[in-house]
Amino acid sequence: MSPTRILMADDHAIFRQGLRKLFDEHQEFSIVGEASNGAEAMAAVNDLTPDVLLLDLQLGDMTGLDVLRRIGTGVKFKTILLGADIQRADELNAILLGASGIVRKYAASETLFKSIRAVIAGEIWIKREVIDDLIQMMPGRDSSATNPLVHFGLTAREMEIVQAVVHGLGNKEISEKLGISPFTVKHYMTRIFDKLLVSNRVELALFAVRQGLAKNARQVQLHVVPKA
Repeated sequence: MSPTRILMADDHAIFRQGLRKLFDEHQEFSIVGEASNGAEAMAAVNDLTPDVLLLDLQLGDMTGLDVLRRIGTGVKFKTILLGADIQRADELNAILLGASGIVRKYAASETLFKSIRAVIAGEIWIKREVIDDLIQMMPGRDSSATNPLVHFGLTAREMEIVQAVVHGLGNKEISEKLGISPFTVKHYMTRIFDKLLVSNRVELALFAVRQGLAKNARQVQLHVVPKA
């Protein structure tokens, strides 16, 4: 299996050097490039095609949130936001802007490794409290809709995939569970996103809870970060 391609974006050279040394000791990861500011990061994701972008919250020329906003959703790589002091508002905005995970800079190295593996598997690496707050931010269910399936135009197969996403399954796991190809899963996901007007997996899972397509918030398994 090819190593996970990682791009680092941080304005502190010492921090980047430390990460590079850390990843060089693990063959499952490969550092394909570094960026010291937001402009370099946005150029590098196009030139280097990483699997994961490790993005500092505070860059020299802009914030990590600015980078996420300019990159937009629908990109092929995953983004993990790094920061020493990340406020709840920043966490919420990062996920809504398309980040797949949030890791504190003071976290143990194994936590960072686990977060990368999780996002590559299609999960979202965030705290339970952030999930709960995001659910409250989603639009409420239309009380006139007696049958959410009919209301949103989902097929039975699409509903199965929605439930699988809510339970934290990645595309490969969904394909194995339903006996269909990963390509077919991606096709279904695109159709579901279009029908529900969501742009990523976390929005889909939270929308499903808020609209009654999943029973409750505790059903969401987007990989909840264990409490310290």
